[in-house]
Amino acid sequence: MTHPGALPKPGRFERRLVGLFVRSTMFRRRHATGWSVPAELAHEELRFEGNTGADLAGRHFLHPNPRGIVVLAHPDRRYGQHWFVKEGWIAWLLENRFSALTFDFTNYGASRGGSTYLFEDLVAAARVAREREPGIPVHIIGLSLGAFSAANASPELDFVESITLESPYPSFNSWYEGDGHRVGKAAMALFDKTWPRTAALIQADRRIAACNAKRILVAASSSDEVTAIALTRRVASGAPPTRTNLLEVAGVPHLGLFALPRYRAALLATLTGDGWPPSSAS
Repeated sequence: MTHPGALPKPGRFERRLVGLFVRSTMFRRRHATGWSVPAELAHEELRFEGNTGADLAGRHFLHPNPRGIVVLAHPDRRYGQHWFVKEGWIAWLLENRFSALTFDFTNYGASRGGSTYLFEDLVAAARVAREREPGIPVHIIGLSLGAFSAANASPELDFVESITLESPYPSFNSWYEGDGHRVGKAAMALFDKTWPRTAALIQADRRIAACNAKRILVAASSSDEVTAIALTRRVASGAPPTRTNLLEVAGVPHLGLFALPRYRAALLATLTGDGWPPSSAS
């Protein structure tokens, strides 16, 4: 059986066709300029190459004495990486002595070009983080779409110390389960049959099995109205069990976990290793 982390990559022609198909049917462009970053969050603007030659926009927030650098993969929001500025993630990481690197996935924010293999954008961003701050641990935190991408990228991130997945889902197919989604189910079956190499690279619950990170935190809310908790559990169940902690909470909407002190404590334990694993009781 082929290891999920060693699957053959699709060629450029397939990448172009997949990008055209996905963008024209279910993934409209989400470019937006966002807002300026507050002056107290000093940073350097970056451009680097992402999937299939994409020109990605990024930001490097440098702590003067960091104990690690965190690469943040944004959710499905038009302003992309600015989510982490707006929601207080950057300030929180800097307060806890972590540098941060954010970026816009291709199709989002100020990034341009490329195809729709978003997990490769994250691999590129993680490598940039390691190059810019060598000698300190690299960590990944992904939210929703970013968590799905992080799980798919995980077999190629063997230098990463920890990975946090907030509200990930197993695959695009999982959105079309049940009798009420016959059209979507048929479309994804056709996609998988037409482009099997691509399909194998976007199966988060399978790809996460090859993750080498020392600590893997998967977080979910039973009240999530977008990513059902059962989908996130499937991703967690595919991860290496001895290195994975599933944190479940109740009463929190999609993308609302960061407001919880308990979740921030679990994040810090995942990043530092102190107090790992955090309590997983709901």
